[in-house]
Amino acid sequence: MRSLSLTKVTALLLLIASVPATAKQPLKPYTAQYQVSKGSFVIGKAEISLSVNKQGVYNYRGFTTPVGLAAVFRKDEITEQSEGHVVGDKIVPDHYRYHHKKPKKLREISLSFDWKKKRVANQTADSNWSMDIPTGTQDKFSQQLSLMLSLCQGQKLAEFEVADGGLLKTYRYTEVDRELIRTESGEFNAIKMARNKEDKPSRTALWFAPSLNYLPVKISKQEKDGDYVMELVSVSWEEQTD
Repeated sequence: MRSLSLTKVTALLLLIASVPATAKQPLKPYTAQYQVSKGSFVIGKAEISLSVNKQGVYNYRGFTTPVGLAAVFRKDEITEQSEGHVVGDKIVPDHYRYHHKKPKKLREISLSFDWKKKRVANQTADSNWSMDIPTGTQDKFSQQLSLMLSLCQGQKLAEFEVADGGLLKTYRYTEVDRELIRTESGEFNAIKMARNKEDKPSRTALWFAPSLNYLPVKISKQEKDGDYVMELVSVSWEEQTD
């Protein structure tokens, strides 16, 4: 049987975050569990967590592993992490880390943002690079927190410059519908958003539930080898740290 790509599962997980519309602190700490399916098979699970203190320092982390039949072929573990600050209604990332553990190989990526010089530096085992960045630039993970803030403010279109692979890439999110979504975690009235990267046709749709502080409850991504769907299984809200 053809092996299933955990990297494609992780691409879905990069779209996960939660932001409630509160006046004092627009980010509320949480831990959420998701499952990822390809066709009728559940192939992956993820735990996504967000911590944020009263000073606006955040830590956003996702951990992905294969399950079921996929686990027979793939033993990968992937960790994504973004750290930074919430400044008003803006996300300012400071550090991004990507850790992909395979049975015989480890891939690590680290980004550091220098906002005084407006530059970002990347480190990997194979190469290092740095480049100029404009104000508002996001990493691949923090852009989702920025998207949630935009939804909280009632915006139907959001666009972000993202530092990715030595380039600045433009991600655009557009509201296309309002739908009733049923998942294992319940039934929700959701905002459906389409994602475009670098003006390419959209292959990704996301559904956000305002009743769950705009937490994504479903994500659908089209790939050459089939359609992947991620759904919320459970979420627990946590106390804000000092």
